[in-house]
Amino acid sequence: MSSLAFAIPILPGKMDECRAWAGDVMGSRSGETTQSKSAIGLDRESCWIQSTPQGDMLVVLLEGDDVAAANRSFASSESPYDVWFKERVQSFSGIDFSVPIPALPEQVVDWRR
Repeated sequence: MSSLAFAIPILPGKMDECRAWAGDVMGSRSGETTQSKSAIGLDRESCWIQSTPQGDMLVVLLEGDDVAAANRSFASSESPYDVWFKERVQSFSGIDFSVPIPALPEQVVDWRR
């Protein structure tokens, strides 16, 4: 299993929109979330809100057999749910996930028990 963690900004004044999106993902659209993530090969997606001196961030963790391939599949997906998901995230972050993450983060620590 591979994993990928990254952080994206939550634009000023968009925290409520971010929380509403998360509520939809885990609530009324949870079935679609499961179907979408399974279709692209993810086993886990977790998000945390982190406040920093530079502003609020959404910290994302993805896990699956090949998260880089999952990232590419998600970016190119035109399923209604995936389009909705990408549009909502872009609205509160300014990032367009209809293109793959251009540079995957460099992992520098991976301690496990």
